[in-house]
Amino acid sequence: MTTLTPEESGSTFVLEKELREIREKPDEKRVLLVDDEEDILFALSEFLASKGYATEMARDSRQALSLIHERTFSAVVSDLRMPGMSGVGLLEEVLDVDPDTVFIIMTGYATVQSAVEALRKGAYDYIVKPFSLHDLEKTVRLGLEKRKLARENIELSHLMKKLIEIDQIKTNVISTISHEFRTPLTSLKGYLSILMPSVEQLASADGPERKWMKGMKVNLDRLETLILNLLVMTEVRAGDLLISEEEVVVSEVITGAIDALDPVIKSKGVEVVFDGDGEPRIEGDVEKLGVVMRNLIENAVKFNLDSGSVTIGVRQSPERGGITVSITDTGIGIPREKIANIFDTFTQADMSHTRRFAGAGLGLPVAKAIVEAHGGSIGVDSRPGKGSTFSIWLPVRKGAKSGH
Repeated sequence: MTTLTPEESGSTFVLEKELREIREKPDEKRVLLVDDEEDILFALSEFLASKGYATEMARDSRQALSLIHERTFSAVVSDLRMPGMSGVGLLEEVLDVDPDTVFIIMTGYATVQSAVEALRKGAYDYIVKPFSLHDLEKTVRLGLEKRKLARENIELSHLMKKLIEIDQIKTNVISTISHEFRTPLTSLKGYLSILMPSVEQLASADGPERKWMKGMKVNLDRLETLILNLLVMTEVRAGDLLISEEEVVVSEVITGAIDALDPVIKSKGVEVVFDGDGEPRIEGDVEKLGVVMRNLIENAVKFNLDSGSVTIGVRQSPERGGITVSITDTGIGIPREKIANIFDTFTQADMSHTRRFAGAGLGLPVAKAIVEAHGGSIGVDSRPGKGSTFSIWLPVRKGAKSGH
């Protein structure tokens, strides 16, 4: 069984793979030549065959139609004036059988007007006698290239429709599962909060029970964050990310995120310093802004060096009618070529199987979506080996515009 990498399982990879397969299909170069003059037929057939085309010949429209009903031709080159059915009549019959056929009319000067009429009825082009064999081959080649591109476009349209349907199914499944997971998760966290005081009271200070309970809490918190991120992302994709309008004390949201991440912070040995500027308040969604702060602070800790530091600053920006939050770490930093993509869904700077840091790649795109839904903006300044600073600007009131 073939195992796909995260990149290979994405819609973009599937689209690129299908596009490559479509373009690598061998060119169809079967050409039917129709003319009542045998010498012309043989000359055209010999020349086109020397250029790699598979050719067949017909002396009139009746014989041509018989061949067309037996097998498929990518192009038909027909004289305009022939005994019985004319080239225009043959054109109509051929396009009824296969509308994609490249039909080229050969005509004399006196019948150019009829050839133009053939174009209106679906012919690809016409060529006026006498013509050079190279001109004819060029016309056939260009016609087949146009036919191939048209078929690629049709196949890609079907493929895009299929990918959109698959993506919608994936979004619906993620949304449903996330909602279903949230209820039992809430119950588990409730039972754990009831059990923890009893365990701490009964277990010895160095007993494993305390460690087990803390481990359960850490992993339940991580699962809750993942579920909240998935819920937000499905709302974003559906175009209905709801932001409640309530008073938010930003410093309380940040300290709440720090408290929730305390076990992770301690396990990494990272020092977190919060430098707040009073207690700035804005209008927004407390829960979703908590998700933003938790995602960004967790990233700052996770991608930090052991015993590194994270500095969180909050400053009021009266001139811009909002506040600025900065989260600076002393971590590994982000390569310049990766910065443009870090806010993409399911993306980390290193998405290989051997990457050092676990994660689904949802934290930053979710943070960006929530901040922008509040009317704010988010950016990053980073250098490899020198750490990163994520800066958030949030308006005091949702919908207010930046002073810049």
